[in-house]
Amino acid sequence: MYFKMWMCTCDMKKLALFVLLVLNTFALARRKRNDPEFWYNDCGAENRSVIFNNLLLFPTPIITPGTLYISMNGNITRELPRRLSIQLVVNKYWIGIPFMLPCFNNQIGSCLYEDICDNLAAFERRRRCPKMLRDHQIQCYCPFHAGTFSFKNLAINIPKIGGFAGAFVKGDYGVTIKVLDESKAELGCVEMKLSLKKRNKGWLFRI
Repeated sequence: MYFKMWMCTCDMKKLALFVLLVLNTFALARRKRNDPEFWYNDCGAENRSVIFNNLLLFPTPIITPGTLYISMNGNITRELPRRLSIQLVVNKYWIGIPFMLPCFNNQIGSCLYEDICDNLAAFERRRRCPKMLRDHQIQCYCPFHAGTFSFKNLAINIPKIGGFAGAFVKGDYGVTIKVLDESKAELGCVEMKLSLKKRNKGWLFRI
């Protein structure tokens, strides 16, 4: 009888320890989610063609729906080839563990956008970019020549994400963007860690 009571006491201690560990993990994860810090890093190779010197986002955390303002500067060390691709890898963190999101409809998630120049051909023929890009002196067609690039407070609309995905949009994310040539060799790379949160109902002002 005493042996059974002793075993029961040990099991309760183990259970209590397990609960404390789980609660501590969730507390750390919640504290991380509430941290508005934005982090980025140029992850390109030493001989890369595209260099990201500075990248800023406002507001952080990013609010959906809302407006995101992006500021960036860098330089292109040599003219980029016409057959360009953009590889986007998106990870979402659950309890501090990253899970890669799949590509949805070749638009959202971890997608490979191939033949970027072909998609920009209409702008190249007209030699004219949308007003929003012109206002920030951003080139929107190929070829991209060697030189510097810089823009400040480019406004991007973040739409409302509804349906099943909308329930899980809030949280911490890791994003890696790579510029690739036709052989999928890396020309440039930037990685970010950021947070998203849903706009509270009843807010009167749009950010």
